[in-house]
Amino acid sequence: MNATVRRFLPEIVVAVLVGAGYGIGVSVGTFGGMTEGLATVGSIALVPAVRRYGGPWEREFRLLFFASLLIGVVSVATGLGSNATDEPYTMWGYLAVLLHGHDPYTTTAMITFTVHTVGVPPTTHSGPFNYVYLPLLLFFQVPGTGATGYKAMCVACWVGIVYLLRHDRVAALCLVSPMACLVAANGFTDLPVLLLMTFALRGPTGATGKVAEYASYAMKQFANLFWVALYLARRDLLRAGLVVVLTLAFCSPFLLWHPTGIWCSALALNLGPGCSGGSGATGRFGGLYLHWNYYLWVLWVYALYSRELGRTGRRAWRWFRVRAWPSSRTA
Repeated sequence: MNATVRRFLPEIVVAVLVGAGYGIGVSVGTFGGMTEGLATVGSIALVPAVRRYGGPWEREFRLLFFASLLIGVVSVATGLGSNATDEPYTMWGYLAVLLHGHDPYTTTAMITFTVHTVGVPPTTHSGPFNYVYLPLLLFFQVPGTGATGYKAMCVACWVGIVYLLRHDRVAALCLVSPMACLVAANGFTDLPVLLLMTFALRGPTGATGKVAEYASYAMKQFANLFWVALYLARRDLLRAGLVVVLTLAFCSPFLLWHPTGIWCSALALNLGPGCSGGSGATGRFGGLYLHWNYYLWVLWVYALYSRELGRTGRRAWRWFRVRAWPSSRTA
């Protein structure tokens, strides 16, 4: 490989990721956030690119961090590429409902916002919306700053995640990608949750880490699924059960207030007993691949557990090979 190309290989990967995420997204806009999401998962390519580059990975990490942060800040300040979700526009409305003494799970908030990404015509949405996440997430806001403030807060959360992982080469390089920062710049509510979870897993040990873990149980459902899956994988049934118990404890004020509200909207995803179910719930699952932010969770899990996932994959391949091609054992 040409020495010049090898030196700038990480930067070339960044350009390809951003170009694929937004460039392809413009031409196939019907796929929503899937192209941006795939480009986000593609940030894994930064790890071999930096290895191939051959220089100190810490230096390249710092360069990528400042480049990604600049992209994110510009996106927040100008709105370019940072209006892919309603979340920074609706969260304050849900909190206002609660502060006025109403249940945000049963009381609709009248909100108007415009969603668009690069090259896709803006679409204005106006109407009643219900809150669908867990209670504590409502309070992770900067009062009086509106959508721009919420996006800036999410970028700050991304900075915190990258800082916590700065000594882990694989994790740091995956999440320092500008595609991860652009998820934050759009104001997706996943960023505060992932910051707490990263702090719990890679931050200081002791009580503060446990507080962060427990707080994440009351924010967004993906976190709860992650913790349960993690403890089941470790065969720690007691801790997995504790996740469920504490989640219900955090939700108990709303369960006592209007049981079917939080049960249907946040806990049962509208599919449980007493809920309406129907096309809304079906669409929520059927369109999983269209949500850009969901891909960030895939990248985050890989970033933190690449070694474990690699070992599991190799064991699964050996198991499959022995059973699919028994003769290979004697080869």
